[in-house]
Amino acid sequence: MDRRELISAGAGVFAGAMVPGEALAHEGRRVGQADVERLRLALVDLRRLDDYSGGGVTYPLAVRTARQTENTLSKAVYTDEVGRRMLEVLAETHQLTSWVAFDTGRLGEAKRLAQRASTAAHQAGNRVLAASALSELSYLTASGPRPREAVQMARASLALAPQDTLPAARVLLADRLAWACARTGDAQGVDRALGLSKDFHDRRDTSTEPEPDWVYWINRDESRIMAGRCWAELREHRRAVPVLEGIDMPYDETHSREVALFACWLAGSYIDAGDLDRAVASAGRAVALAKGTDSPRTDNWVSGVLDRLAPHRHLPAVHDLLADWNA
Repeated sequence: MDRRELISAGAGVFAGAMVPGEALAHEGRRVGQADVERLRLALVDLRRLDDYSGGGVTYPLAVRTARQTENTLSKAVYTDEVGRRMLEVLAETHQLTSWVAFDTGRLGEAKRLAQRASTAAHQAGNRVLAASALSELSYLTASGPRPREAVQMARASLALAPQDTLPAARVLLADRLAWACARTGDAQGVDRALGLSKDFHDRRDTSTEPEPDWVYWINRDESRIMAGRCWAELREHRRAVPVLEGIDMPYDETHSREVALFACWLAGSYIDAGDLDRAVASAGRAVALAKGTDSPRTDNWVSGVLDRLAPHRHLPAVHDLLADWNA
């Protein structure tokens, strides 16, 4: 059994485990703050599972968790404050489910879930979560076939976030604005958004301000990766290659999806620069890593890079790489 088959088999084991909300979703069951915290901690575990395994594994669990959280809200008994916090958990759950749906190739469903996350966050009175959900919707829209509306969504998410929003959350919103601008060919917009992201990083102080788990992965290296990715998308290899080559990757290869995607963006920039040797080497790394994660989105990125290399299939290294991927 290869690693991808092992991951898929493991999904069945995880799916058989009880989702915390199942014990709460009974008519008249009284729910308190401790129950809300258990649901929140379950989300932490799901996010880490997605990091290591990919959306194909996480998706059914996230869908199930969201359904059970909704059932608890509709059937259980709780105070207004507990209900508000439950809505926040639901908003976070819909955002995670939106993300893993996107990773499995379900773009339409992912966008609907992001909108549901926004609705739940607004109902909870949490403008920061609502801004994050709108920002996620902008990212999904930008990554789809018609990205124009994404820039307006991304700017609106920054406007929606209160002035006292933690800098880490604002970094996320700014980075997604940069991606939306890149997808519409707006290099100046990318520069401005990346400048905002840097400013927000400079204001970040994790020693005094506890940050929510839904921004746990935000750091300067992630923003540099986004910068390099944006320049790669704009086919500005003279800017993309130095940025991407200069990054100290924040992940090791246990995060197969993230490293494979990074290798795809770097390979694409090498192709633009006419450096086929390094393009093939980076694409080869992406091929090897993509086999270790259940992420159709990553597979699509790898296929896209290999399509760009296909005209050079007369080269033995390219021929072997294409054969490996299609095996």
